Amino acid sequence: MAALPPAVEDAPEQVLPDNRHPRSIGLKITVLARQMRQCFDERVGEIGVTRAQWSLIAAVARNPGATQRTIATQLEVTDVTAGRMIDRICSDGLLERREHPTDRRAYCVYLTPAAQPVLQKLMAVAEEHEQALFASLEKADVDRLNELLDTLSHNVAMLRGIGRPRP
Repeated sequence: MAALPPAVEDAPEQVLPDNRHPRSIGLKITVLARQMRQCFDERVGEIGVTRAQWSLIAAVARNPGATQRTIATQLEVTDVTAGRMIDRICSDGLLERREHPTDRRAYCVYLTPAAQPVLQKLMAVAEEHEQALFASLEKADVDRLNELLDTLSHNVAMLRGIGRPRP
């Protein structure tokens, strides 16, 4: 397992949760998410794509015609940051802004045809990455893990006051 972040590594032993404690699960999820993202960043870096580029291209591919504000929310950045990211990738010819059909102040963002080869490469890298990550797990294990993560996600949404109770 990777080294703990310095703040956790320096904590007194009695403060750190037992490995079976739910708090240690949260720490593992945080560390694992960072490691997975860094590994993916390295892989897409080999094809000349940065995190800012792939995350924005993926967001627009999932939600064509999204506004800058929607994209900012998806990427968890400010509207200004999203606008700058969109400007850069528009200037690369991979995205385009079109007038919003009902809001004169907003623009909808779309992938251009030039983005398709990049998107295809990203999808291939993502598929290889996922296969390597889950290679030692059975399909039933992956399915169960997905269910558990969905439950945790729902619980977090409920804590934040943005979720709805499950039926």
